[in-house]
Amino acid sequence: MAYSETKLNEIKTLVDKVGKEEAATVLGISTETIRKYLSYLKNGKFTEQEVKSELVLNGSLKKISEIYTPDELRAIANGGRILPGIEKVPIISFEGQHIRIGVITDTHIGHQKFSENRLFQAFDEFKKQNVDFITHSGDVTEGMSHRPGHIYELDHLGYEAQKEYAIKLFGQWTYSPIYAIDGNHDRWYIKSNGALIVKDIDRALPNFHFIGHDEGDISLKGKATLKLWHGEDGNSYALSYRLQKLIESLSGGEKPDALIAGHTHKMVYIFERNVHTMSCGSICAQTSWMRGKKIAAHVGFNIIDIWVGEKGISKFQNCWYPFYC
Repeated sequence: MAYSETKLNEIKTLVDKVGKEEAATVLGISTETIRKYLSYLKNGKFTEQEVKSELVLNGSLKKISEIYTPDELRAIANGGRILPGIEKVPIISFEGQHIRIGVITDTHIGHQKFSENRLFQAFDEFKKQNVDFITHSGDVTEGMSHRPGHIYELDHLGYEAQKEYAIKLFGQWTYSPIYAIDGNHDRWYIKSNGALIVKDIDRALPNFHFIGHDEGDISLKGKATLKLWHGEDGNSYALSYRLQKLIESLSGGEKPDALIAGHTHKMVYIFERNVHTMSCGSICAQTSWMRGKKIAAHVGFNIIDIWVGEKGISKFQNCWYPFYC
């Protein structure tokens, strides 16, 4: 009460000195508000909260509210500063709807260097971390090429054997959807006899979804796009170079908000042209063919956390789980 009495007495002193109209101009409030202040002071019923409310509605803060938008006022209230020469307060929100994604690629099911134990370890961690869905960026199966000696690297020979083994393995995951594209190894069956092995795995499992040949898009809360991509090119000396050239090749209207690539068995994250871009290693270990070509394999899986705001991805966080094969 002491605060409100002091404040109102200061106003009364000013009114007695210069009059209601001049006092209202000096204080930046209306003469009606002056009248109410004097009435409250006379009756002794004006509380501190009422003083603050009236000042917000009718005083200097009302003038500020006429200059700035609600978002700008919230920014100021949260510590934003109004600097000379800057007309607007920058509003940057890092909040958004959270999505957690389990990321695998290049399982190469059917090759001797594939390990179902590694796949199941990834599944166990995905379950523990409660992922919303899993992505697979291609080369689900090893396929059957005409490369000399390739057949001796396989422990599951042919389309039917690799398909059934893949169905058995991915059928173990029942907690959330799996979204997959095919890769160049999967497409060996298309090229040899028109068989769509990843699409056939989709047909056999209710939560396994084939979303495209070599690439496919996933909508994130209707506000952002996540693209899965595989490719048929090769490794680059600098790990980031392949991803940089890929993002550079996309026209502005075709850019996703995030891209997860397979094929090279490398793990790397870059932020290029405002696209969160990563290559996500492999579940299959280094093959004898890769060793002969002096190509390393980053064996492991990822869990990524994405926050989606009104303008797309507001935060992106990647966690890599290496197997050190």
